[in-house]
Amino acid sequence: MPSVAERLRAVVQRTGRSGVLIIAGIIMLLAVRELPPDSSLADVREAGTLIVCVPPSLPPLLIPQPGSDRYEGTEAALVRSITAGIGVSVQWNPQPGWGDTIDPSDWGLRPSACDLVVGGIVAAEETRSLLELVPYHTVRWAFAGDPGAGAVGLYVPFWGVDRGRAARWLRDEGYDLRFFFNADVAREALSNGEVRAVLSLEPVAEWIAAGQDIVTPTTGLPGETLAVATWKGRTTLNRAVQRAVPSP
Repeated sequence: MPSVAERLRAVVQRTGRSGVLIIAGIIMLLAVRELPPDSSLADVREAGTLIVCVPPSLPPLLIPQPGSDRYEGTEAALVRSITAGIGVSVQWNPQPGWGDTIDPSDWGLRPSACDLVVGGIVAAEETRSLLELVPYHTVRWAFAGDPGAGAVGLYVPFWGVDRGRAARWLRDEGYDLRFFFNADVAREALSNGEVRAVLSLEPVAEWIAAGQDIVTPTTGLPGETLAVATWKGRTTLNRAVQRAVPSP
């Protein structure tokens, strides 16, 4: 009786290139069947804890609580909904290098550090190439304060946003531009009159305004979609996160 290899060779001889493609497809299917099942969700449930990588601070999305290892804020609340859905507790893992450079590979953020990644992540080509995104909210750009005259600040702490596009738009509109890399500094600059307005995504612009200044959305830049994320390959965990997170 001819062996499997001999049968495959006979198929190739009869069908030529199409036979090669068929055999390649069969081999890929067999390889997929041999892959170990994804245990990411089971591993989290067994550990009883969802480890979450976050930036040290990103108000109002993530606000560290003094004297504790807890976070509050809109994305912290979202994480609690996710852990409630899975039936585990949350362990926050702040990443000191988050956002320090343009290249995320320099931040020290690694798949071994956590199960979930949260912190102003925007659905974009850059983030999709590294993470499995779960979008949850589409937001507009907005000015905190009155951009009518004087200097305008730009604060963009979001992973995946094209900061250069926002800066070019402000310059094209004739604004005297200032860059901010810290939320508290941006808020203080607006409060003391160093700048007349600060441009950011709307939830952060509202926090910078602190209820003392107007917040004016702009249509000059397209909106962005915020997301939380798992690492690639953690399919079962990602599906569980999707079930717990409302669609944008």
